Amino acid sequence: MRRLLPILCLTLALLLGSAGVSWSGDFGRGYVAYKSGDYATALREWKPLAEQGDADAQYYLGALYANGNKYLHFDSESNRS
Repeated sequence: MRRLLPILCLTLALLLGSAGVSWSGDFGRGYVAYKSGDYATALREWKPLAEQGDADAQYYLGALYANGNKYLHFDSESNRS
């Protein structure tokens, strides 16, 4: 029983740590796509992150819309008053 607690704690730390790596990978793919002009991919990568509260994804997603990229269309839901 004494060895079980440290093993469980290490396992939990490993799982939680790897979750952050996968989220940051999505942001990285979006950033590379944005810099190369692939705005549709950037949007696809950043939108879920922005909805989850990722401030960097929200910033760059806002930049996509603010710059008026021709590949982006506002959702009908966002145009409602």
